[in-house]
Amino acid sequence: MIKRPVIIDCDPGVDDTLAICLAASHPELDIRAINPVAGNVGYESTSQNALRLADLIGIDCRVGRGAEEPLIAPCRTAGAVHGQGGLGGYQLPEAHRDFDVDYAWDILVQEARRAEGALEVIALGPMTNLAIALTRYPELKKLIRKITVMAGSADQGNTNVYAEFNVWVDPHACEIVFQSGIPIAMCGLDGNDSCSMNTEEINGIFQRPCRLSDVIGHVSHFIHQRNTEQWHLPSSTIHDLVTMACFIDPSIATYEPCYVTCETRSSISAGQTVVDLYHVSGKKPNVDVLRRADKERFLQMLREMMDWYTQH
Repeated sequence: MIKRPVIIDCDPGVDDTLAICLAASHPELDIRAINPVAGNVGYESTSQNALRLADLIGIDCRVGRGAEEPLIAPCRTAGAVHGQGGLGGYQLPEAHRDFDVDYAWDILVQEARRAEGALEVIALGPMTNLAIALTRYPELKKLIRKITVMAGSADQGNTNVYAEFNVWVDPHACEIVFQSGIPIAMCGLDGNDSCSMNTEEINGIFQRPCRLSDVIGHVSHFIHQRNTEQWHLPSSTIHDLVTMACFIDPSIATYEPCYVTCETRSSISAGQTVVDLYHVSGKKPNVDVLRRADKERFLQMLREMMDWYTQH
């Protein structure tokens, strides 16, 4: 089997946790590193969650030392959304490993060189680590095959009217990545919503017993309870999980190539991903924007994940 070398850049986070679990259940992925960044909660929590989760699942990879704050904007988190410690109060066991000696951006270029152009990156949080790497190592643009990001929206935001959280946290980093020339797939709020799950689907999939049922069951219940009881939503879109599924199997996703730029200055729309869906700007598309994903195939991937952790 020819494996796909990948680096997961993330800010765990309840939704990142499920996405990492999904990635680790696919042996065709060669997970070279998990690089944490500040985002959903502060860096102290996201970094420990990444380290401990990799250890708990048994992912043999490097865990880098990432950015503790955005490039320019003040550090802003969403602790109220993700709960105590970022995992809804769940306490992962202490890790039996330590962080890599190198920073996330150095690991990124090292692994890109080692993969000789085959490395893919999936970013589930603010893109600070990626932007630092691209700024420090200009040659990196030619060494990464593709970047898939859970970021943005072609419609409305979830942090201000226009901005999705990951981009809002570090819009300057987003703009550096989007203008890098690297092939990019953007799985935003509106596209991911095609895979929103109701209570029956959430419970039927994630409450099944398996090796990781404690953490998977806890975080999935926390997400859905927050959405239905606190925010009065009829269903839950686990955005990082949909993004990871589209990354693993791009055939479930329908993308539209568009020119996309990120608003970094506006007082009312900072963090907005300005998506030229109708190609009126005349600018060459730089991002493949997710329009929808096949929900039935997405749900089947989740069932197969639970089967994997029952058997392994």
